[in-house]
Amino acid sequence: MDVLKRIEFLRKQKGWSVYKLCNEADLSPSALTNLYARNNYPSIPTVMKICDALQISLAEFFNENCKSCDL
Repeated sequence: MDVLKRIEFLRKQKGWSVYKLCNEADLSPSALTNLYARNNYPSIPTVMKICDALQISLAEFFNENCKSCDL
């Protein structure tokens, strides 16, 4: 699974900008932008913050067929 693509998919599904997601996840806007620019994977704590912001569990994040992820 491409974690960055998954974040992007879920963010867009929610209708949020990168800035909105960072704000809701208590991340600096540059944190997510740098991940995309460098094609790095975020740490598990960062993914957990993003999941909390999107109101999904970590298990739902990693389950690409998750029905409850239709935000």
